[in-house]
Amino acid sequence: MQSHLKIDSVNSSYDEHSPALSPDGETLYFTRSGHAANVGGVIDRGDIWFSTKTESGWSKAQHAGNVINHPGLNGVVGFSADGNRMYLLNYFDADGQGGGSMRNGIAVSTKLNGEWQKPERLQIQYFSNNSPYLGATINAEENTLILAMRSYLSEGNEDLYVSFKQGDDTWSQPQTLGNVVNTYGEEWSPFLAADNETLYFTSNAHDGLGGRDIFVTKRLNGSWQDWSTPVNLGEGINTKGTERDYFIPASGDVAFFSSTQNSEGFGDLFNYALSDAEKALQESIEEVFAQEEEEAEMPIENEKTSVVVMTFQVLDKRTETPVDASVKMSYDGRDIDINTADIDSQNKHFVMSLEEGASVEVSIAAEGFLKYQETFTAGSSVQSMSDEFGGSSVETFYLTPEEVGTKVKIENVLFNRASANFSNPEVAKRQLDEIVQMMESNPGMAIRLEGHTDNRGDARLLKELSVERVKTVRDYLLSKGIDAERVEFEGFGGEKPLTDNDSASGREINRRVEFVIIR
Repeated sequence: MQSHLKIDSVNSSYDEHSPALSPDGETLYFTRSGHAANVGGVIDRGDIWFSTKTESGWSKAQHAGNVINHPGLNGVVGFSADGNRMYLLNYFDADGQGGGSMRNGIAVSTKLNGEWQKPERLQIQYFSNNSPYLGATINAEENTLILAMRSYLSEGNEDLYVSFKQGDDTWSQPQTLGNVVNTYGEEWSPFLAADNETLYFTSNAHDGLGGRDIFVTKRLNGSWQDWSTPVNLGEGINTKGTERDYFIPASGDVAFFSSTQNSEGFGDLFNYALSDAEKALQESIEEVFAQEEEEAEMPIENEKTSVVVMTFQVLDKRTETPVDASVKMSYDGRDIDINTADIDSQNKHFVMSLEEGASVEVSIAAEGFLKYQETFTAGSSVQSMSDEFGGSSVETFYLTPEEVGTKVKIENVLFNRASANFSNPEVAKRQLDEIVQMMESNPGMAIRLEGHTDNRGDARLLKELSVERVKTVRDYLLSKGIDAERVEFEGFGGEKPLTDNDSASGREINRRVEFVIIR
């Protein structure tokens, strides 16, 4: 963090991000979230604020007003060279509201008599964003936009796209920058440097140091789909926190960005001098070029270990709704911390780039839930998978509420007909190992195992069968070192059905093993 210079007069206990310095260097615009003065109040996703340059530094920040702000997320994309046009995230609908869905695109405001006017929407052909997030950068010539969004050709989460201004002042349909830059992770907050070739962006994939890092890549062969391998800006800038919104003003002697590391609140604004840092960065890029040439000459058996990008979520086991949780993943001597409360999406998905086959230890803590621990192999199924997230699988961690009386069905522990033997021992034991891990992680917890059958047959024999089945489960837990005093058991036969027994599917639902937290 030696390169970070915190802008103390601007930062606060609120979330500051997306800095953009006016071309004359006199006004620093940024987005502030959660402040009562925002148009949408404390629940507003962010309004544009600004600070002016003084002899002693930057002035106290001021709200930029209702003309360029609305109840949704607002931010500055860039400026015209003369500073009289400011490009903005989102645009205003006919009723003066932007809506905040971020499906509305980009707008431009013109300065008249020193005041910013109502933004007008850019006409971007076939613009489509299926994400609650939108980011963008525009070059000084005002003819090239790079957008961060989830659209037609997205690899999974937000990707980077390019759009060009046409002769009739419309903008071309956004085209993906390709899979050297884009991943199944999140590519955010692009910034195109003055040379129109060097692109900075934030990602939680590639080879990062923390939650999200800033990377740099260069356009090759004059193409917008051919890019050099992205280079991490390194530990001088990136941390275990989130770094984003890299911005180099017209002066070119300083860079701004936001970081959550050692900040006063969610995110704070930082800057640093570019001279020595840029030289080191260029050396890093040259090293990558040399490494790529060397790897191209290597035999196949010397290729690097492949990387898998995995999407995760943390859910309440009972309600299957997202949980605000602290997640720590450890592998290969690295610790990665994620707080799902900071994830700005309804489903709280987060993405990790991991070496395929790596053994990953995960520890999850959330208020009101039992502590969760597990070790999984990157690339293998963790718990459950779905196709709801842009075509990529979602690995789900289920948390159990820490409440006496909480009842949880033990999935996939099935028995042979009229028998207390597991029908699929491998699957059943894998499921029960998760309960063993949970009890080891929560040594004060005790449970009662409850066995149930359907109602077909003699009631007394069914009850005896349910007892034998639940004893099989208990015996397995005890064989793994769980103290017998922590595991009670009871069989109910067919006395407590969840549904009717008139159909095969209903009877299958009623044949189950559950556990109840008793302390």
